Amino acid sequence: MDIPLIAVDAGRHGTKVKNARGMFCFPSSVSKAIEGHREHLENDLEVRYNGKDYFVGELAQREGYPQRLMTESKVHDQTLLEVLVAVFRSEVMDRCRVMTGLPINLYTDERERAGLKRLLEGEHEVTVNGVHRRFTIEKVGLALECASSYFAAPESGTVRIVDPGARTTNYATFKDGIYIGKESGTIPLGWDSVRGADPDLMAGQIASEIGKSWSPSNRVKIIGGKAEELEEPLKRIGFGFAYAAERPLYANVEGFYEVGRSLTHA
Repeated sequence: MDIPLIAVDAGRHGTKVKNARGMFCFPSSVSKAIEGHREHLENDLEVRYNGKDYFVGELAQREGYPQRLMTESKVHDQTLLEVLVAVFRSEVMDRCRVMTGLPINLYTDERERAGLKRLLEGEHEVTVNGVHRRFTIEKVGLALECASSYFAAPESGTVRIVDPGARTTNYATFKDGIYIGKESGTIPLGWDSVRGADPDLMAGQIASEIGKSWSPSNRVKIIGGKAEELEEPLKRIGFGFAYAAERPLYANVEGFYEVGRSLTHA
């Protein structure tokens, strides 16, 4: 029997999930649980793990005090809780494999890679909204954020991809299906570091970096939750063939899933 594959894109603003049945997302917010009377809504996530109680997602935003992580690393308890909730909501009852991502600039960092696998792999007991489960994450695979989205919708020729996140912006290049590392990378700014999250300012910052190695005549695919807002500003600034991906919010996690499937059948 095949071990279920769960792909998780644990971003700063949202956690996107893909499994064999479909996709879903929830806000990347985690707070210590707060006692007291409150409204109970359909998407609330009350989580108990290792003897501690948490609010996750919309509930953390509405009734908790979620911390704003200042570290670039993904090796922390918030990532763990978001992945465990993703696995739980994917109806895993026994064991699974998880495919997730790292920014391009951290992908070859062995300490980050080993730390993330150590954090996630193994047996976990978690209770969500009063339902208790024990499951094992047997193996964690790591993929390149931004670049992996290519495998969800492969194209021939030169493919440029831009993935603006909350704190950083990844960009990637493929030529006839081959990843070109020297024309890919991570820009140390994102929507949270641009005043007012202004799309025109964001486009200018991105263009000043990718313009060093990309041509204005290139087709540039934009992914991420605000892809559509960035399409016209990038066109106005000179990248006239920029376009938002078909499902930009889920582009990374769809790519993670395809990479995970290919590793399974290799």
